[in-house]
Amino acid sequence: MPGAGPIKALFLVYESDPVLSFPSRTPAASLRFVVSPIFIPFDAFPKLHPSSPVNLNSSAVKVWSVLAVQHARVLYRRDADLVPLISQLRKDCLEARPNPTVLMLEPPEIWASDVHCQPHWGPEDIAAECWLEAAAALQLPVAELTLDFAVHSSPMGSWLARCRACPRSLAKAYTEQFNALDLQLEAITCVSQSKELGEAWGLLPSVMAEAFRLPYKDELASQYFNVFKEIKPC
Repeated sequence: MPGAGPIKALFLVYESDPVLSFPSRTPAASLRFVVSPIFIPFDAFPKLHPSSPVNLNSSAVKVWSVLAVQHARVLYRRDADLVPLISQLRKDCLEARPNPTVLMLEPPEIWASDVHCQPHWGPEDIAAECWLEAAAALQLPVAELTLDFAVHSSPMGSWLARCRACPRSLAKAYTEQFNALDLQLEAITCVSQSKELGEAWGLLPSVMAEAFRLPYKDELASQYFNVFKEIKPC
């Protein structure tokens, strides 16, 4: 089967320590980013606001949310353009590059599922089933996927393989985009794993939820794109 590539399932340490190879292992003084594209439905925009930094000429508007963690500081910004967003956060933090980065994706860009394992399956059987289910879900050949999984026990006593997969071409495109910005992409995962990532980085669940949420009604013209800053416990 093809290699996993940058995608990471991001499990808790006690479930799968080898999989947890994202920037929580870097020194606390290093500036680290969590980056996530957010697709806002067109109908969320009641009117065209000249002050809004997004292009409204599509059915869904893609904006970026980036959360930066450095020392005891946490801040995030949102913008339609990732380039000035990263540049401004680096200025805010006075940090050199490259910076360790985790990319969080949402369906349909990423597939996340639990594969139920048969008792008689060995490691190769589990891996094969994960690749086959991912290929069927994403409607792509196995060779065109990047995937990671880890096996854990369910509350019922059976075994589950928790899988994350996305098109290899998508992972390559994001990697190239991040490389151009001197972002060191260490993991790709799904938004549903934000709790595990937040725990690894010592972030409150409310901070992760707020940073990567969709806008509230009538919020797009002003405060949704405001910078957020917080001093967090070390």
